[in-house]
Amino acid sequence: MPRLIAPLPEGPLDILGDIHGEIDALRAVLERLGVDVAARRAPRPLVFVGDLVDRGPDSVAVVQLVADLVEKGQAHVVLGNHELNLLQADRKEGNGWAWDGLGPDGQADHFTHKVGGLGLRRPFDSRLASAAERRFILDFLGTLPLVLERPDLRVVHAAPHAPALASLPVEADVVAMAAAYDREIHADLEARGVLARARAERAAWAELRDFNLEPTELLENVAIQNAAEQAGNPISVLTSGLEERVPYGQHFYAGGKWRFVSRSRWWRGYGAEASAGVGPPPPFTVVGHYWRRRSAREIADKANTWANGDWLGWAGPLGRAFCVDFSVGRRFAERADGRASGFAGGLGALRWPEGQLLFDDSDVVLDTRPGVPCAE
Repeated sequence: MPRLIAPLPEGPLDILGDIHGEIDALRAVLERLGVDVAARRAPRPLVFVGDLVDRGPDSVAVVQLVADLVEKGQAHVVLGNHELNLLQADRKEGNGWAWDGLGPDGQADHFTHKVGGLGLRRPFDSRLASAAERRFILDFLGTLPLVLERPDLRVVHAAPHAPALASLPVEADVVAMAAAYDREIHADLEARGVLARARAERAAWAELRDFNLEPTELLENVAIQNAAEQAGNPISVLTSGLEERVPYGQHFYAGGKWRFVSRSRWWRGYGAEASAGVGPPPPFTVVGHYWRRRSAREIADKANTWANGDWLGWAGPLGRAFCVDFSVGRRFAERADGRASGFAGGLGALRWPEGQLLFDDSDVVLDTRPGVPCAE
């Protein structure tokens, strides 16, 4: 069984954001970091924040390359929510490549592309894994920890939630552990009648998967269930973060369904106690997951999930949290619009401790400011 919290190597590191099957972007950013991709040799340890897979053109090639780097002692990886979905055999929009090309609705895996206010079905351009490739990928993913850390630095996919971290045993089967928590949560929700009411709410709105059938009421029990499934399961918290119910009328469509909870912005309070003089500061923490944008314009139009006033900033009262997911995973949708270059999102790499940020598609090296809180 894997260690759930594993050590980060000492010294300088290169930390890479969510890849989502974008193999060309991965090769490009590795070359910018001075990695000999053919020899699988890196000048300094590589750290991947998870979400290697799904939506992009070749998740198989991404995992094979990363696994080679790990085997040669050149890289370390934490488990993301998309890897956890595969280990749990949980069909989600965008992971049909790992099974039989089908999505969660039993039809060809597709995404809903928003054009002129309507949702149009578009297929993912992901190549399918063979049975042997699927076995290899699942075996590799089953070895990954949830957290990598050392005294000054922590890497986790979504949220360094203290209670979730404290609950982890040294070693465990992540899938079995997550399933046990889910059973406890669902038993409680079932006893309270929440699950039955949530099932009825979904059934009344086409299981919430039709973009063109927007619910005209707040589905309260769906929201209660979703929030409870996150908050009560430390595996979900670390890989997907905490979630909170959205106000009435602010539900939204993402990941193939209508949603009534949104991601909680934990980073706003990260280090708050230390900033008030209570206890030591927490480790600098680097995460992925939050589909950060890489332009001031996109922040201004509220497209940003990692809601920093400074798109390069470190978040929290002490400036000790950084998201290195700059939305390279959006490229599947941009390609559906006919774009072949000039993508909005990019695959980011953060050089630690220098605080330098670079991307797969740019020669520019940017400077971030670890320890300097950005405007929110």
